[in-house]
Amino acid sequence: MDYLSLSIWGGYDAKPKGADQSFGQIFKQIVGDDTKVMVVGGVFSEAAAADAVANHTDLIGVGRGTLIDPLFGKKILDGQGDTIVSQISPEQGQPPLTKVSGL
Repeated sequence: MDYLSLSIWGGYDAKPKGADQSFGQIFKQIVGDDTKVMVVGGVFSEAAAADAVANHTDLIGVGRGTLIDPLFGKKILDGQGDTIVSQISPEQGQPPLTKVSGL
């Protein structure tokens, strides 16, 4: 198996009730080093992405984060992680104002 994907409702660092380790950490011990573990859930910032990969999993999925800010990954690569948009605002749903000539 190349990778195991875990979609965690409580976030990438969620733990089973009574456990000391996150789901990602537990599954990583089970599957070993030959299989990567990918965790999806609760990654909306550069800090969360870094924490997830450093402490809980091998790979992360940032579906909702990328839907909110399509430049999520590029901003991190460009050193602009502090500019990631993490919440949808009403302004984002408005079409851009354009001036139509002749009106």
